[in-house]
Amino acid sequence: MATTIQIKRSTGVAAPAASDLVEGELAYAEDRTNSGAGAKLYISSIDSGGNEVIQELGGKYYTDLIDNATDANTASTIVKRDGSGAAIPVLTIDAQGRITAASTASTSSTLTIGADSGSDDTVTVGTDTLNFVGTANEIETTVSNNQIQVGLPNNVTIGGNATISGNLTVSGTTTTVDSTTLSVSDPLIILASGNGASDAVDIGLYGLYDTSGSQDLYGGLFRDANNSGKWKLFKDLQEAPTTTVNVSGTGYTVATLVAHLEDDAVAITGGSITGITDLLVADGGTGVSTFTSNGIVYGNGAGALQATAAGTDGYFLYSNSGTPDWTNVVDGGTYS
Repeated sequence: MATTIQIKRSTGVAAPAASDLVEGELAYAEDRTNSGAGAKLYISSIDSGGNEVIQELGGKYYTDLIDNATDANTASTIVKRDGSGAAIPVLTIDAQGRITAASTASTSSTLTIGADSGSDDTVTVGTDTLNFVGTANEIETTVSNNQIQVGLPNNVTIGGNATISGNLTVSGTTTTVDSTTLSVSDPLIILASGNGASDAVDIGLYGLYDTSGSQDLYGGLFRDANNSGKWKLFKDLQEAPTTTVNVSGTGYTVATLVAHLEDDAVAITGGSITGITDLLVADGGTGVSTFTSNGIVYGNGAGALQATAAGTDGYFLYSNSGTPDWTNVVDGGTYS
């Protein structure tokens, strides 16, 4: 009589528990009610941690999967290559939903990837991981819910040139331009665009300089909102202006303007003109810096005004060949 070898078995599809088998013992779940469609063979084994585990070895469930493998587009089946070695069916369907042609295409588990720079590379589908990596301070990537999101970090640094074809809006409180050359095509630049009816801020430009090597100084041109909107040049202010220029700040001094003035009427109010000598007669001046003390001023056409010498007691003024002069001689003259 032949020797009969039996293994543990059950009529259902549930896998045995570790307590049902000992190491190396087999068990078979027959799935009798489904004619063995879900039947699997199990063995008890010990893992690297010394724990007993139940492992699937095979069974009708797996052999049916292999036997039913097809090169057709069939759901829930293993795909096998056809006689030409292809595995992917290609179908042509017309507007009425009818298949008008059928063929196959070859497939590969190797994916070639490329970029704007660098050499092409390959990724093996199923084993390799394709990473989308950003550049620090320029681009960041995140993976969530089966999607890759590419965006800008909170603080962006652009290593090369940036060209913006549309409008640029800066919503922050400070804009710093750290460049040696600033070129602006706009003919007019608006400042204090939010200065409304309250007229609470000054308008102008200022710069930083240091003439001593130890003290920052500021100078510029601004419209003083606190002084009837008068425009002022200033220098040597030791505190940086904010929304206004502190005209009472340490070091504040009225700066010097070197320029030619041209207008229909130039009005000078609230002060005096200093440093101008020999203003031409055509410009409303005398043409000279000083006059003889106690002399008499007389005209000289378009030339500088002139003055006689100081008069002497008892002398009177007379015309000496058209030039005013002093004399005390009266000779009676000749009359006809």
